[in-house]
Amino acid sequence: MSYWMENKIDERHLLADTIGNLLLSDENAGIQLWKASEDKLKLKQTDLPVLEVLSCVYNAEAYVANAIESVLLQSYPNIRFIIVSDGCTDKTTEIIAEYAEKHPNITLIVNPKNLGIIESANIGLKACSSDFIARMDLDDLIHPMRFEKQMAVLLSKSSIGAISSNLKIFNEKHEIREAVYRENYGLQKITMLFFSPLPHAATTFRAEVIKGIGYRDGYLYAEDYDLWFQIMCRYETAVHPDFLYYYRTHSNQVTNHRNQDIIQNTWIKILSNIFDQLHLKYSSEDIQFHIAYCALHKPINTLEEWLKYHQWLNQIVKANESSHFFDHQLLKDFLFMNYWMAGFNQFKGQLSMKQFVQIVNCPLNPLSLFGRYKLLAKHLIGK
Repeated sequence: MSYWMENKIDERHLLADTIGNLLLSDENAGIQLWKASEDKLKLKQTDLPVLEVLSCVYNAEAYVANAIESVLLQSYPNIRFIIVSDGCTDKTTEIIAEYAEKHPNITLIVNPKNLGIIESANIGLKACSSDFIARMDLDDLIHPMRFEKQMAVLLSKSSIGAISSNLKIFNEKHEIREAVYRENYGLQKITMLFFSPLPHAATTFRAEVIKGIGYRDGYLYAEDYDLWFQIMCRYETAVHPDFLYYYRTHSNQVTNHRNQDIIQNTWIKILSNIFDQLHLKYSSEDIQFHIAYCALHKPINTLEEWLKYHQWLNQIVKANESSHFFDHQLLKDFLFMNYWMAGFNQFKGQLSMKQFVQIVNCPLNPLSLFGRYKLLAKHLIGK
């Protein structure tokens, strides 16, 4: 590639990043700069496959216009936009309809009443006909090259069924924080043990993956978590290392006590599905313990609590040894470093010699025999 071409590519990416950063500090100014720069950013290739962007929306009149603009202005040139308006009671549907009149690549589906996110998403999936489907929430924004970069990965790596990205999270005060996700598929899958592993709205899927699975009833407020569980049982997933999705937090997002109860019950259901795949024997008390201490990181204050925690983590490892649901060495390393080691260091001084030897030689411990002897020697010297 010539120096001139490299410079042109660098300028294009720099411009896209400049627009992305401006969107987070001054949204309308970012959109205006993007519109003025559209020709410089848009790919000129005409043979790229169609990408359908699926959005479901309920009462987002304050944000929907710029969200739509950030899809229409994307550098990826071959986009169809499927929007399901789910019984909106504000001006959201009218705003979308105005865009649909001007842009023939927008398809608006209006639910006669509010059906909820799961049914709306499945309605939208039925309207999709291309080989690739991206998700997008219409109170958020996206980087100008989101779809170009995600599609480049899917078109070059046939083994990947879905690709998400890192997030920038912003609010009405323009405060920004970053959410970074694990790039290793094996670690993404292990993360399911504790929470939803990847951001759903930031993901572009092969159509056969998402349409072949769909969104299941009974997983309200965690349908994305359940979707990831089903996908990761069958397909490899990836994360683009760039921050391609801008997730907005705002005052209209309400979490009430009833929703929290539904989320908790759905969480229990998803963990039960994961434990079943692991061939792990468990009780309802075990799931509550897992949520409290492993997922929500409830403080462990006594040796008795830590020994129970230690036993539970080892039950997970033993079950995986026969089921091979997770990469076994990755699982051991991950649990050892992120969940087991801190508690061991905190309570090892309270262990009897017999307890210490048994714990150091547990199935979870990934250390070599020499490494275990070193731990034992340090313990003896400390005693």
